[in-house]
Amino acid sequence: MAIEEITITNFRNLLHTRLLPSPSTNLIIGNNGSGKTSLLETIYYLGTARSFRTPHSKFLINHGAKEFTLFSKIGNDGDPLIGVGISRDRNNIRIKVANQSVTSASSLAELLPVQLINPDVHKLMEDGPRYRRRFIEWGVFHVKPSYLSLWQQCTHILRQRNAALRLSTGNKQLDYWDKALSDVTDQITKLRLEYIAGLQPVFDRMISRIEGLSQITIQLQQGWPENKTLIEALQESRAYDQRKGFSQFGPHRADLRIMSGAIKAKDVVSRGQQKIITALLKVAQVSCLVDAQNTSRPVLLVDDLPAELDEDFRILLLKEIDNLPVQSFITGTSVDNFPVAHLNKPFKVFHVEHGQVESQV
Repeated sequence: MAIEEITITNFRNLLHTRLLPSPSTNLIIGNNGSGKTSLLETIYYLGTARSFRTPHSKFLINHGAKEFTLFSKIGNDGDPLIGVGISRDRNNIRIKVANQSVTSASSLAELLPVQLINPDVHKLMEDGPRYRRRFIEWGVFHVKPSYLSLWQQCTHILRQRNAALRLSTGNKQLDYWDKALSDVTDQITKLRLEYIAGLQPVFDRMISRIEGLSQITIQLQQGWPENKTLIEALQESRAYDQRKGFSQFGPHRADLRIMSGAIKAKDVVSRGQQKIITALLKVAQVSCLVDAQNTSRPVLLVDDLPAELDEDFRILLLKEIDNLPVQSFITGTSVDNFPVAHLNKPFKVFHVEHGQVESQV
């Protein structure tokens, strides 16, 4: 899917904004604080029903307003457009897709897959495993249709096992939940491994063009000791789990190792190199999604990253994005940040100032 129109009302400093973006590349230009990141935030919200900047939705509502509303028209070439609307006050969120109310954000994610590259992209390497699990989840969710149902089963089983641990219901019931968790985890891990195996060669092709980084690899850490089955790990940790009241092993503890040879890459590369590695991982992820399906085209958001990296990488990144059949929105303080001479597809430029967005010819 591509976004053909966006209407924004009272979202941060964007009071009344209507945007008709290009189906390919959109360059969003403006000074710091002008509202260009807020514009990306609205698109991210349309695909996820959450912000990438704050967990508190009340801060998204313009001061003095009671709610914000977002409305977009999306569609594939030649297909009827689908309306997606979200309104949010300080207590409730209302989501409609094609005039039908929906209650799950996964409905938005299936319709409008949105991936973000921003100045914090290096946290994928530096921070805890939950960031990397989220990266894996995004990819497998969109590429493997059966994954959502399996993960929902897994979440239910984990809740039941944890409850049994806290209530000390006895080994027979824990044996049952251990077996159930092991069975669903086998399927989840298989899909994750297949996904990583498909992502690696796409990432290899991109990273091989960056001097000194061609040795970077990615590996799935399954979430329990690799020399044991999950059943063995759960049984051996049962006493500890009962004391703590939660399951320390399982697919919810998985991680993505980003390696430089046999060493964690974050221990041997610079901050700038971390940004390059993680940005290309996300572009590779979007490329895998394009290859896997013909329905929902992903939307790629890039916030202020070009200004932080050298021109050679800006050219490489822009070329990779331009070569993909995706819609992208990329912010910067000036058109000079973008090597637009390397773009082969038509693109649009929008200027943002004090929350006002204007298209530039």
